[in-house]
Order: sequence, then C-alpha cells, then structure tokens
Amino acid sequence: MVIGVTAQKKIVNQNETKLFRGDPLEKSAFLKKDLPWFARFQVGEPPVVGFPGETSEEKKERMRKWADAKYGLFLHWGPQRKGGEYIIPDTVLENFNPTNFNAEKWVLTAKRLGFKYIVITAKHHAGFSMYDSKLTDYDIIEKTPFKRDPIKELADACAEQEMPFGVYYSVWDMYQPTYSKDIGSAEYAKYHEFMLGQVEELLTNYGPMISVWFDGEWVNSWTVERATEFRDKIREIQPNTVIANRIGQRRKGEGAHHSPENFMPYIGNQNDYWESCAKFDGGWFYSGTEKSKSPEWALYSLCYAASRGGNFLMNLGPTPKGEFLETSVKKLEKVGDWLQTNGESIYEAQKGPHYFLEWGTSTRKGNTLYYQIFDWPENGKLMIPGLVTEVESACFLADTMNTYLRVTRKNGNVYITIPKSPPYKMANVIKVELEGTPKVDHAIRVFHKELLAKDAMRAVPAGGYFFSVGFANIQGETLHFAYGTGAGAQRENLKGWTEENDLAEWDLLVEKDGSYNVEITYGSLVDGGVFELTIADKTFQHTVKAIPLHPKAKESPLIVKYNTLVLGDVTLKPGRYKMTIKPLKIDNEAKRLHQGLMTLRDVTLVPR
Repeated sequence: MVIGVTAQKKIVNQNETKLFRGDPLEKSAFLKKDLPWFARFQVGEPPVVGFPGETSEEKKERMRKWADAKYGLFLHWGPQRKGGEYIIPDTVLENFNPTNFNAEKWVLTAKRLGFKYIVITAKHHAGFSMYDSKLTDYDIIEKTPFKRDPIKELADACAEQEMPFGVYYSVWDMYQPTYSKDIGSAEYAKYHEFMLGQVEELLTNYGPMISVWFDGEWVNSWTVERATEFRDKIREIQPNTVIANRIGQRRKGEGAHHSPENFMPYIGNQNDYWESCAKFDGGWFYSGTEKSKSPEWALYSLCYAASRGGNFLMNLGPTPKGEFLETSVKKLEKVGDWLQTNGESIYEAQKGPHYFLEWGTSTRKGNTLYYQIFDWPENGKLMIPGLVTEVESACFLADTMNTYLRVTRKNGNVYITIPKSPPYKMANVIKVELEGTPKVDHAIRVFHKELLAKDAMRAVPAGGYFFSVGFANIQGETLHFAYGTGAGAQRENLKGWTEENDLAEWDLLVEKDGSYNVEITYGSLVDGGVFELTIADKTFQHTVKAIPLHPKAKESPLIVKYNTLVLGDVTLKPGRYKMTIKPLKIDNEAKRLHQGLMTLRDVTLVPR
C-alpha cells in the first residue's frame, strides 16, 4: 500500500502531537519547529480575530467612536529614550522625576491640537511599568522618586475632559527573566500569567479603553494560543474596546484593525479598518533634541489616512520632566487651527472615492466630497480625474459666503476653476456636492509629475503608470491584500498566492502613444513558481526565485525584502486596457510553507 504525501504529513503531525509534553500554549509552534525560520511563526493557523462571533453591524457599532475620531495622539513616555529597546540603567531610574507632569494640561493641549483620542505606553519593551502595578516592583512607584501613577492621572484627566483613552502594552520584555522569545522555556508560563495579570490591572483599574495596543509580537513564543488567551481576557473585561492587529502577528483578520508603521499604504478598494502610527518628534521616546517633523507633514498624513478610510495615530515623546516639546506643540497648533476650520472634512468622514490624486486627498460624507489640496495647480484648474457623478456645487470649505466655483467636465474628468494662488493657509479644502452617490472610474492614469520616492516606496517618473496592489481587483480564495507592517520592513502587498486560479487585475486608461519598460517589485523567501503578466497584446513570463534577506537582517515575520526587475517593454496606443498577473505554476514547497507564488508590491510602466 502506497501512502500519499498529504497522508504521510498527517500521520507525522499526529505522532508529533502525541509526543508533545510541553506548554499547551506552544503546541502550534512545536508542530512547526522543524520548518524554515519564516514558517515557524503564526503561519497557517486561523487569525486571532478581535472579537469572534460578532456580526459586521456589531463590529461597525463597536468601532464607530474610534473610526470617527481619525486623529489620535500616541505617547511613548518613560525613563528610556529614542527607541527604548534597552535595559534602563538604575541611575536613570533613580533620577527619573517628572515633576512637571500635569495630566490635565496634557489632555487640554491634545484637544487644542485637534486630537480625538490618546494612547500611552503602559509597558514598553524595556519591561518598565509606567503605572502602579501590584505584580512587580519594576515600576514607576517602586523604582523612581516620582512615586505617582501617571497612567492613572492621565486616564482620570481624559475621563474628566471626555477624551477617549487607551494603553500600549509590549509582549516583548527585556527585564523579566521569565520571558523568552523562543518556545521551550520552562519559565515562560510564569511570564504569561504575569502579563495576563498586568493586562487585567490596566483594564480593570484605569477606566474604559478606546484602544488596547499590543506590540513586540514578532517572536515564536507569541503563539496563537497565547494571543487567543489575551484576546479573551480583553473581551471579558472591556468588550467595547478596539484591539490592534498586533494581538496576533499582523495577519489579515487579526485584531480589529491593521497597524502599518511609519508609512501610509495605498489602499484602493480595500475596506478594512486601519490605523497608521508615525513619529512626529523623538525616536518614539524623547530623543534629547528639539527636532520634529513639519506641520505640513502632520496634516498631509492625517488627510491621507482619512481619505483612505484609516486613522492617524501620531506620536510625541514627552521629556523626562513630563512635558511636551514646546517646538512640537507650536508646530501642531497650526494643524489644530486648520482643523477648527476644516475638521468637517476629516472627523466622522468616510474614505474618499478616489484611489489616488496627484495634488492631494479626498474624503466623503454621503453625497458630499471634500478635496484637500496640497499641490496647487499652476493653471487655475483643479482636475478631478474619473469623477462620473454630476456635480451640483463646489465651494471652499473655509469660505463663509459659500461662493460657488465654476465646474466643467471634459473627457471623463471634472475641472474646477480656482484662484491662481491658494486663498487660505495650509491645505485648501473644496467641498463638492454631488447629485447622487459618488462614482469614480478607477482606471490607472498617467502621472503628470514625478511621484517621489518616500517611506520605502519607489519613485515613479512623470509620464509613467503606477499599479499599486491596493488598486488591483483580486480574484481568488486565498490571495489577499496585506496592509504592511513598517516602512523599513514590509509595505502593503498581495500575499497568500497559493492557488493557481487566483489572479490580480488592473484597469488602464492610456491617452497618448507611448513605449514603456514593465517593472515589477516583489519579494519571496522561496522559489515561488511561474507567472505571466499580460498587458494589451503583450505577455511576459517570469520565474520567481528566492530573494534571501540581508545576512544581518532580523528573522521576523514582519520583514520582506523587495526586488524590482524589468520584465520587458510594451508600446501602448490610446485606449482602455487590462493588466493581469496570474500564476502558471506555484511550487508545492511554496504552498506547504504558506509562502505562495510571491509577495507582490507593485508594477510600474516607466517611459523609455
């Protein structure tokens, strides 16, 4: 009798299961212990869903306050500095005495700057608890001269000012001796109970939480079983909170929302909840300098997130004295002032109907669209590409007289006549009332100016076409859009390409003749298989080979190394086209290891 490969694997797994005598919360990881490093993480198991069993309407209601807020203040604060990933010296703890800390002032400042919720680090990777924990003496009460609980004071001040409040908690702990990043530790069960106890302290004693933000989950010891226990504990104590997808390992379906870091993904037709976190000053924690980003950067990031249906959680690193950097506050007051006038276009707004606008962003409320203009047109004409629905009226949101702007239509685009120079400070917002539900032609169009390289995304020259995976129509059972992890680790991509029938397709609108190199960007840790890319009457075939990480790169489920290569060239005449990528063969080993054909990021047509 001949036993098939699948049956053999099943027998091996059954035997492994019978032999397993370790921590029951490590069983899933134990069964993968002999796989390559990248297949040992939370790979292959069902995702750690935020609140399993709830209907889409129940989730929508639970997420409403968080999703409507749009603009959150992230606070990395403690004795540590910069990234905070080190054991804090005793001398630093002995001198950490932030006597200038005033919780009410912090909250009032946050409200003045336009923030609608606050999330603060209760315990970061260094393992130091910034609150009065009864489970350890490694906290702000026992180890510093401050002898106050700033998390409690901030939670109370938020409640007093009706500012939603949440906490960040790190799974990774550099201080506790019972912690281990690997499975098989005889002590980890103690650490697991310690963490569960601390989470219960925070969720029981610090009031209602709008958000519970886990981090440090990128290790093998953070198994699906452990994450599930934490999810269940959170749900038991605070059933109305929102859990970031780092409760698992940032896979599709985990937690309540995605959490890309230090970049804004191209979203296109995706509709999951997401929140991007990014640093305004410091290196997450206070860095010892006054350096910070610009108010224009902060405003663009906020508008970009809102226009793509996401939230922006912007980080400040308060000083060891317990104060916000005054330089940061002064810069962000400009954003707060802008929101006083234009907040209607951000707060409680929905994702805009456009995938990409060269000059700005867009948001929506019903049949009303808001266009935030960051790059002012030189010719006095604002072109809104592909807007199909007829326009009823248009005016500047800041114009108290509601003076109508002239609107015309040509070649499927809408044109709004605007002044030669911006009439208002920072991003000008045009409010457009439509005659019906917004409809947009999402065909990829030519870039009229260069798209600069930013946040680990490639540059696209003027005259080129950019096919982000976020703009693709995805067909299949397992192929899906991933929102990415970090700008330096893994931007948005298509993954789960384990079925030959799954494909990605884009619409393309060409308005004049041109010849282009077809460039594709993807990553793969294994030999993935063979695919074909078809555009117009041209088909390119390509074999995916493994792209190893840099030898010094961290072995992490969050990291992908992308390569860009040229498949060939194509000549296009005016007209509408489809571009399709589909597998011809996916290697069995790539399927077994849950890697699939490749991790696709984008395709670009570069003028020759």
